[in-house]
Amino acid sequence: MKIVTYNLNGIRAATKRGLIDWLEKSDADVYCFQEVRCDEAQTMEILFPSDNQLSLFQDEIKDKLGEFHAVYNCGKIAGYAGTLILSKVKPDKVLYDMGKLWTDDEGRTTTIILGNLAIINAYIPNGNSRLEFKMQYLQALTDFIAELKKQYSVICVGDFNIAHNEIDLTNPRECKTKSVFLPIEREAFTKILNLGMTDCFRYLNPEKVEYSWRSYRSRYDFSYQSWKYRIDYIISSNELALKLKKCEILELPYSDHLPVFLEIDN
Repeated sequence: MKIVTYNLNGIRAATKRGLIDWLEKSDADVYCFQEVRCDEAQTMEILFPSDNQLSLFQDEIKDKLGEFHAVYNCGKIAGYAGTLILSKVKPDKVLYDMGKLWTDDEGRTTTIILGNLAIINAYIPNGNSRLEFKMQYLQALTDFIAELKKQYSVICVGDFNIAHNEIDLTNPRECKTKSVFLPIEREAFTKILNLGMTDCFRYLNPEKVEYSWRSYRSRYDFSYQSWKYRIDYIISSNELALKLKKCEILELPYSDHLPVFLEIDN
């Protein structure tokens, strides 16, 4: 199984930069997108355009994406947040939000059940202006993972807006008082791992320094020193760790984030 998590920073903007072309060429089984920032009808039209709007190229893409079952949780706030899952296998069950543990209007959490596997797609809030909201969400996510682990192996993916350790960001000393690297945020991430979860990238790449978010400017001006973070994660139940084959951050130009790719034996 191949899984991709990707914060798009807006599916419309990412599409203009070539996202759909990449989707047509890539070969994952499950795509988990965050920050879709588009309502369900608009997102469906982007991914599965109606016949009267198709060019020959779009027709080929529609055939390719037609393999996927789409699960939308675009939220109720126009142009804000939202999550989306594309899965080649039809989910046995879909869970929106986190049941009684968490409900919001921002479409931040979507979970699909595939047999004995639960895949959570999560967009953790930015804590710059809503730190308390972020911490409440993280507590709910912790409880949600713990609950799911009673029945399933769990893979939780998404933009956590947390750099867990100093290796995961530039300028760690300056960031200690900045949301993304606050002690309470890092402790919350550790608490999730302590449920019996594995940071897949760090497990397979213990010393590798790579980042999943950096400014657009720093991508093209390598002399420019900017903030860079590894804040996009795929974490799995510990029992899946020995089945992990590859976890890498892909260099793509479609967002200010980079996607994380996981390959795992079924």
